[in-house]
Amino acid sequence: MSYHDLHITTADISRRSIFDMPYGYEVTCTRVGGWKLWRGKEFVAGEYGGMDGLRLDVDGHVIVDSLNTEEQQ
Repeated sequence: MSYHDLHITTADISRRSIFDMPYGYEVTCTRVGGWKLWRGKEFVAGEYGGMDGLRLDVDGHVIVDSLNTEEQQ
């Protein structure tokens, strides 16, 4: 496996490999902040924080799914 297998989904980004996204996207995970997606210094989406959420999967295996979807409501 490689970073090519990491797929990102947000309210504004349909599921796609990080490899196929524009340059500058970065995924981080910290004990305090959880999973976050950044573009440069701009916060795009995260596991916590009142945003629409973030779904990360590696080759179909979900790592985190806090994405608010109609099915979850």
